[in-house]
Amino acid sequence: MKLPIPHGRRAILLLGIPLGLAAAGAFVFMQMSGSKVTPPVPDPAAGEHGPMLALDSRVINLAQGTTAGAFKYAKVALTIELRPESASFYSLAPDARAKEETVETTKVSDDVPLLLDALGTVVSSHDSATLTTSDGRAALKTELLAAMRKILGDQAVLDVYFTDFVMQ
Repeated sequence: MKLPIPHGRRAILLLGIPLGLAAAGAFVFMQMSGSKVTPPVPDPAAGEHGPMLALDSRVINLAQGTTAGAFKYAKVALTIELRPESASFYSLAPDARAKEETVETTKVSDDVPLLLDALGTVVSSHDSATLTTSDGRAALKTELLAAMRKILGDQAVLDVYFTDFVMQ
């Protein structure tokens, strides 16, 4: 049995509607699955900073190096600079800024044990010979930044700062 080939308006309807629906579906899929490259709040300008989450200092065992008389422990305190929820945070008055900073840091307080664990894991993987050099500390800071971003999200963490770093 041979089906007749549609002509005219019937062909447009039979072919156009499914093709149109497929194109519309593809467009919607691409729009919904596209990733956002730019953060919702811009990075702070020079002289500005985001909310600061100070982690308690920790005494951490260092990896055993080959150097005799090497340091065995490091006391490390870390502060994490977070991205605020709105760009208006950067222009707040000091009192309002302090209040908003408390609100922002409270939102990530449930993740503090994970952050402290990551701090201990990353620092303990280094030996004292590495950490006594400025390049070693810079590498440690880069690893800590990546670990904190893995926990809180790439866009949520702007930077990390050593507020205490002592080896013994």
